[in-house]
Amino acid sequence: MPSVRLVVLISVPLLALAAALVASPAVATTLRAGKADGANAIFVFNEHARPRAIVLRTERVGVAGSRIEVTVDRIKKPVFTHVFAPGECKFSDSGSECEVLIPAENPSYRAILTHFKRGHLARVTVLDAGVMKMDETLSLRGFVHALR
Repeated sequence: MPSVRLVVLISVPLLALAAALVASPAVATTLRAGKADGANAIFVFNEHARPRAIVLRTERVGVAGSRIEVTVDRIKKPVFTHVFAPGECKFSDSGSECEVLIPAENPSYRAILTHFKRGHLARVTVLDAGVMKMDETLSLRGFVHALR
């Protein structure tokens, strides 16, 4: 019976390894509007994550009460608009950072994904008390291929 135990002991770690490889999420697609060392907004897309969501982060721009708007190409109505709540923003040594999670159930999730797949340019604007703090354009070229 020792040979049976040996087989079971060897197959259990292999099963765990296979499960870990299958369960590991695919690499997320990240788009940045702005400069890495300045004010910027980062979109993180991971279609394989559970729960599915888009993470939108701002660095060195935005505080509670700031409004972020995302438009694509020449469409006048923003694809996404949001006012940051106090719990979504924090301050660190490098300045303010805000983060909002856009779940798949939110209509903005599908709107952002659809317009980013079809569009050429996205414009990200952050307004603080009506004063523009950031207005950056982001190329969407290659987004569809990066998302796969």
